[in-house]
Amino acid sequence: MKIIYTLLIKINTTTHMIFKNILVPYDATSFSNRAFQKALDIAKKDGSKITIFTVIEGQYSAIMSYSKINSDIIKKQEKAAKKFIFALQSSAKKSNVPISVKIKQGVTIVKEIVNFAKSKKFDLIVMGSHGRTGLNKLILGSVANGVAQQAKCSVMVVK
Repeated sequence: MKIIYTLLIKINTTTHMIFKNILVPYDATSFSNRAFQKALDIAKKDGSKITIFTVIEGQYSAIMSYSKINSDIIKKQEKAAKKFIFALQSSAKKSNVPISVKIKQGVTIVKEIVNFAKSKKFDLIVMGSHGRTGLNKLILGSVANGVAQQAKCSVMVVK
């Protein structure tokens, strides 16, 4: 008695990953604007939601119980961030893409992004290759590099 096993494999070359929950770290640079546009394209195609995440840098000392950055400066930074983000929200709404915004004060930007992405179970982070800290690294900015190395989800870095 002969037994013949046949294994049929169908490969669909048009299959792509679908991302439903996209995080866009945003710092109002041209790189983060391009990253937002890419995330918006993905969201329109996949029916995803986008969260814009901005970290306002500040140093807090639990021992000294004060912020090393004046609260007025922090308020001004938050106001400026909201102004830039409003345009992104309008763009997403025109495209019928659900969008939310989170602005957080933090000391370590990479840590804040990675922790937020993990806590909210994002399946994709889309971010600019370089940000406000300039061209610290020849090929990839230090924040983008840190997030790409530490994030548990997929990371798309946009030039």
